[in-house]
Amino acid sequence: MATIRKGANGGFSGKAGSVIGASWKSIDYIRGLSKKSNKPATQEQLIQQARFYTIAKFIMPIAPFVQVGFSQINANIMTPTNAALQVNINRAVVGTYPDFTLDYAKIQISKGSLQAGGTVSASVANGILNVVWSNQVIKIQKGQPDDRVYILLYHPALDEFLTTPEPPLRGDGTVDIELPDHFLGEKGQLWLFFADRKHSRISRTSYLGEFDLT
Repeated sequence: MATIRKGANGGFSGKAGSVIGASWKSIDYIRGLSKKSNKPATQEQLIQQARFYTIAKFIMPIAPFVQVGFSQINANIMTPTNAALQVNINRAVVGTYPDFTLDYAKIQISKGSLQAGGTVSASVANGILNVVWSNQVIKIQKGQPDDRVYILLYHPALDEFLTTPEPPLRGDGTVDIELPDHFLGEKGQLWLFFADRKHSRISRTSYLGEFDLT
């Protein structure tokens, strides 16, 4: 049953006969009910589904990151998560069906023109991940000392992610992240990006590489 909003002349939400009413970003729209098909999926459809599943498994758990990192990309026509999926399915999914994998160096968790971190580096020792970036502010690239630094560590063997409790600031120049015991002894993949306080300016993603988590 559909619910009418704003009186009889307003939009509606829910199912009404053969159509569904919904709203996105205050825009009311309707769509027809999807029809079930008894036809088996084609080889091309199976390949595309497998490619999508490969990247979606990575992107969906880090939705809060990409909601910041892709907040300014095609914001009027798609959600940040959908934008991230669209970019990464074409860039980062590699291999041949059915054995698709991810090229971690090509994954983007952000996109934009805000000043990045200069020469960014990281190291791991005694269960501590240390990440270093330039704290220099370049005004022409809109950088500010209070820009937030979003750091993401991925543990492929466990399929788990780790980040800081709160994003450090550009002006800090460095941060130490204590690794949980169950992360140790394997390898991790590391990325970071910068965003201003209002998430209106975002940097490109910096891939820092693969690290032995010791």
